Amino acid sequence: MIDRDPSPDAPAGLREIKKARTRASLARAALQLVAEDGLSATTVEAIAARAEVSPRTFFNYFDSKDEAVVHLSTDRFQRLMSRLFADAGEHPVNPVLQIRDVMLRLLDEADPESASDDDLMRAALERDPSLFGTLHTSMNTIGAEFEAAIASRYATVRDQELARVGLSVALGLTQTAMLDARDGRTRSPVAERVTHYFDLLESALR
Repeated sequence: MIDRDPSPDAPAGLREIKKARTRASLARAALQLVAEDGLSATTVEAIAARAEVSPRTFFNYFDSKDEAVVHLSTDRFQRLMSRLFADAGEHPVNPVLQIRDVMLRLLDEADPESASDDDLMRAALERDPSLFGTLHTSMNTIGAEFEAAIASRYATVRDQELARVGLSVALGLTQTAMLDARDGRTRSPVAERVTHYFDLLESALR
């Protein structure tokens, strides 16, 4: 197997891009294998082989198979948080609209392979319900980071509450749009469907 860890002599930006790609490749391989064969039948060696890296490289990115399997699901929220709080100005826009716009941009920029990741995650969870515990733990960690970021980003209790509401709505509508696509209710891109649902919600509230 080849070792895909970037050279320490590579520029910092290039190293980070290569690391992110290797991490995503390992996570997707783990998710595919667990969805196909189950967690107990999936080995680190098999994950590394499918991702075309060495088993040693796997442990440079993940501590366990479970962590790799849920990574693609939790990474989406990490990237949302990073985008959301990257440009903290003195007068932030309406938190609900800000979260909506950031979520839509992320959906527009999604890797083509990510369209099937949610179906794979559901299949993996059906095979191995124990993964719910790993996913729950990871999401709790990210939730705590969101809480800290929200408290730092927004000065008033009202804006902090709006940010929590906006996040819940954005994630809920995204999940609904993905289910629509999976069940054949729409052929529209997920981002377009989420925009449609936001428009419906806004008109209903008016």
